Amino acid sequence: MKFSISALVLGIVTLATAAPTTSYSAGFNLGFTHKSGACKTTAQYQQEFNKIKSWSKGGKLTFNTVKMFSTADCNALMQVVPAAIATGTKLWVGVWNVDDAKFGREKAALEQAMRQWPDTTKWLKGINVGSESLYRKDVTAKKLAGQIKDVKGMVQVALKAPNVPVGTADTWNSWADPANKDVIDACDVVLMNGFPYWQGAPVEQGLAKLQEAVAKTRAVIGGKPFMIGETGWPSKGDNFGASVASKDNAQKYWKAAACWLQTTNYPWYWFSAFDEPNKGADRGGVERYFGVAQADQPLKISLKC
Repeated sequence: MKFSISALVLGIVTLATAAPTTSYSAGFNLGFTHKSGACKTTAQYQQEFNKIKSWSKGGKLTFNTVKMFSTADCNALMQVVPAAIATGTKLWVGVWNVDDAKFGREKAALEQAMRQWPDTTKWLKGINVGSESLYRKDVTAKKLAGQIKDVKGMVQVALKAPNVPVGTADTWNSWADPANKDVIDACDVVLMNGFPYWQGAPVEQGLAKLQEAVAKTRAVIGGKPFMIGETGWPSKGDNFGASVASKDNAQKYWKAAACWLQTTNYPWYWFSAFDEPNKGADRGGVERYFGVAQADQPLKISLKC
């Protein structure tokens, strides 16, 4: 079934009900392939969720949420939702929005999961439609705003989950671009991805760079709920400008950024939980090494503040 709820209908719904929001939580981004390269099973997700929860330090460093990048790849939602419910883990679900056929498959997978597990309070924290698609110029702001409204219509109206917030994730400079205001207006919540490593900053400047990105994003979103969709530092791989990929610097950035974030009320998702050895080898394979834990799960750094 294809849903495309018009902006007019969504406007009427918005007038009738308060826009959904989201509360503080701390968690990790998680891929959908096992270190072997195979798609993860429900049992593997359940084991990973329990491992992530075991890292919790209490209070605002309680890790009980996970952010996913796709609903359809590796049949992800059908595998991950039972694991989330079994472990008391909440999911922030990514709906990939490029290209149109892929977007359709992602929406269909989300609909299937919501119909199979209709009590979304047990597993669904929120949804982002696309990730850095403005930064990559994959879509126009107008198209992305329409995709967000489309998913909001399906989730909040057709599937009767009005309290599930829907937004998108992008970089601070994309949010600060006035050309993207339509996207901000369409979002219930704005997710910002911030990587001082990819800005070529020395790790000693990492927190200041992240805080600058937060301030610049919040300055343009008009009081919309705000959260960190991704941030982190690699433990290995090529350097980028003055940014040095090392285990020591991954530890320093956690101590600075994660320990600051837990003093705020911003929900945040660290990138990422585990190393991903199946990612590409370019730039010394740096994308493989953003995990706080190795692929076989021993922690590489201390998560204490």
